[in-house]
Amino acid sequence: MSSNEFLYGLVRDLTDVLYEEHGTGAQYRTTLVGVDYFEKKYGGTLKRATVRDTLDAVIDALRAEGIVASTEYSVDSAADFILYLTFKSCILQSTDKELLPLHGKIIDCPCANVVMHYVDSLLGKFSEFAKMEIDKDTCKAVICVMGKQ
Repeated sequence: MSSNEFLYGLVRDLTDVLYEEHGTGAQYRTTLVGVDYFEKKYGGTLKRATVRDTLDAVIDALRAEGIVASTEYSVDSAADFILYLTFKSCILQSTDKELLPLHGKIIDCPCANVVMHYVDSLLGKFSEFAKMEIDKDTCKAVICVMGKQ
């Protein structure tokens, strides 16, 4: 077992325990998982003048850190404000694939958490991780930013 496999196993186990303890409400307790690293390393430099510029900066940082190979996004502002993110080749995807059959849904995504954190700090709003779908090598996240833009 490599050290990375061990760390991914820890993430999986801790997420599983949290879910078992709190059920689907666990997703509201994990919104900052992954954020601390980016705050310490990048501080406010990922927060830009616009949402799109902020998204591009966060995505570039996720890619530079080797966490994802690439990310695509779209913004739907017709409802309130919904972000659709597609993370390709995320290093945590294998963990999510193991947890999905146990819980029926993904309750947490550190990549989405980092996006939410910086978008929220720019807009002064609060986001919610709505859902995640996993494909062969992609994770598709939906984030709802609460309140009108």
